[in-house]
Amino acid sequence: MRPPTAVGHNELLGHAVRLEDWAQQGESTYVRAREALAADDVESAVSLAELTAQEAQEAFDLYLLWLGRLPALLVELGVPDGNLAPTRDLAARTAETLEAGWATYREHLAAFGVRARARDTPGAEEELEAGRMVWQTAHDPATDALCALIAVGVDALGEDCVGPLWDRLLAHYYAALGEKYDPATRPWRQSLERLVLDIFEATRGHLSGPERDGNFEVWEEPDRWVVRFEPCGSGGRTYVDPESTPGRTFTQSEHDWAWRTTGVCHYCVHCCQLQQRAPIEHLGMPLRVVEPPVRPDGEGPGRDQCTWSLYKDPALLPDEAFTSVGAPVPSWLSRSRRS
Repeated sequence: MRPPTAVGHNELLGHAVRLEDWAQQGESTYVRAREALAADDVESAVSLAELTAQEAQEAFDLYLLWLGRLPALLVELGVPDGNLAPTRDLAARTAETLEAGWATYREHLAAFGVRARARDTPGAEEELEAGRMVWQTAHDPATDALCALIAVGVDALGEDCVGPLWDRLLAHYYAALGEKYDPATRPWRQSLERLVLDIFEATRGHLSGPERDGNFEVWEEPDRWVVRFEPCGSGGRTYVDPESTPGRTFTQSEHDWAWRTTGVCHYCVHCCQLQQRAPIEHLGMPLRVVEPPVRPDGEGPGRDQCTWSLYKDPALLPDEAFTSVGAPVPSWLSRSRRS
């Protein structure tokens, strides 16, 4: 049995993280908490259980924000209010359910701590799994409702609205890029650490993986770290069967804001904008390079995985990191290769 995973404060992120090698961080924190409980390291188990909420916090905050803002943005872009009314009501109800689910999830984590410290291992394990299930039950309908809102916009305005819609929704993130990642003021090794640890915890928080407990693949290449989800980092919700879960729309044409690829979920566009296009515009380079999952279109098999590459040095970025989103290869990258 391996020793329990330690948890400690990270200065760059400003909160607790798992203190272990990056190559080990694709394993579920719920599993780590149960391992610590089995090793009778109660305080480590409690810290790891509490960390699952830290990992899920970003998803909760963003979903609540987007469910509130998307309907108004769609109206601003020209979607008739009558077209939007049913889905807007769904979004409002989903936001209420999300908040209630989050509160219940936190209650289960608190109960886990009480039972673990009382050496009630079976009861503690029940509370941890109950919390995970409550969070999944709150998380998934929120993802579905966001996809449904975007589908209303596409139906009313055409898919050309998707890129501008995400630009408006993500504007405050674009504005913060320089403060966090400007290579002129911050060493890239710090930016890389922030980018890697942040995607690790966010992916676990979305409950990625076949067991929906936050598992994903991560490995090191000579030039980069690679993270892969099956099929996507939203816990797989954006690539569920569109017939069984309506509201999924996918690119029908090639767009810079969707990696110039058809069959990309319109929800996934925000990763193209936030990881590649906006950083190239604001910083001169992408932060993470994404190869998204793709819906089969009859001409090809599609792609059922989402792969993110985080380069150890910006000088190692490939041309495709720029050209896939309609940006020219910068002169500084060409010069670095010649030197």
